[in-house]
Amino acid sequence: MTKPTLLFISIGELATHLLEVVARTDIFSTIVVASRDFEKAQKRVNNAVLGAGIEGHFPRVIAEQLDVHGNDFSARLREINPDFIFSAPSLLPWWKLAPSGIDIPFAGYTALHLSLMQKFRNQISKANVNSVWIGASFPDVINAMLNRTGFGPDFGIGNVQEPIAKIQIGVGRLLNCAPNDVDVKLVAQHAFEYFVLNDHAPEQLPPYLLKVTLAGKDVTQIAKNVLREAFPFPYDLHFNRVTASSALVALQALTGETEKSIHLPGIGTLVGGYPVRASKSGIMIDLPDEWSLKQAIEVNEASLKWDGIDEMAQDGTIVFTAKTQVALHKLLGKNIETLSTEIAQDQANDLLNALR
Repeated sequence: MTKPTLLFISIGELATHLLEVVARTDIFSTIVVASRDFEKAQKRVNNAVLGAGIEGHFPRVIAEQLDVHGNDFSARLREINPDFIFSAPSLLPWWKLAPSGIDIPFAGYTALHLSLMQKFRNQISKANVNSVWIGASFPDVINAMLNRTGFGPDFGIGNVQEPIAKIQIGVGRLLNCAPNDVDVKLVAQHAFEYFVLNDHAPEQLPPYLLKVTLAGKDVTQIAKNVLREAFPFPYDLHFNRVTASSALVALQALTGETEKSIHLPGIGTLVGGYPVRASKSGIMIDLPDEWSLKQAIEVNEASLKWDGIDEMAQDGTIVFTAKTQVALHKLLGKNIETLSTEIAQDQANDLLNALR
């Protein structure tokens, strides 16, 4: 049976961590690492294949020069014809964002992700390839913005998946059971993990839905107590390794014959993250019987305020909270109330000029 091809478009820190972990598996027949900086791509490839080889894995990994701004991007993408595309671009990565003296909610930087993701959207759409596109740049929000205005990623990775192991480990400790036996269903938006993966026990949590069972017995309240335990966590470059693990779990499920239960953010036009069943046949949102999809959507949309967004309109426009607007005015010296795909590049330019 022919195994699929994975294409990395752009090779930042997250993509590099994911490259390293997938190179140590046999999920893909070919892994293509594409960047406008071919030398950088080749070095990342060589690092991955050397490490994988030391561990006994010898995948076919290729470096390619590919510039999303280039006129030949779509033609080159058709030549590569990947089964999966992974992209996580940003004009300025999240770990370089915080300017001293200005407390900007995460959503205030959305344009730095959206502007590039929109360019990727236009080029991938033009190429007309039948690829599964995984968009990993603030997927809980960006993916919905793109899909509500045309072509967009199929889904994202990370975020909602990342607190799951904390729940399983904590419940396993308290009930003296194997963490793998703890079944978790979580509906949560991007902001949620910053409260439950934190040095301090949170006083409040963003809106979420949680159901946890052990051998058919409901242990949700125990799991909720676990979520509120302090959990010191490195919000620095090491965080990318955790997100890469989330991506690996997703890729293993999406290339498998048998359905697996995982969690994914940024599914189509939906804000936030959901439990799903995934296989090579596709994904299906997998909610407990007592939750409706409408309820899950409302919970995730209510959580947007915790990231600095009042709401997302049906046309994909986001309206910033008052706190975000005040912070952006302090940084940029002008009123910024909304962000849409039409003004993403201009807003991104303003942010870059101010942050640099």
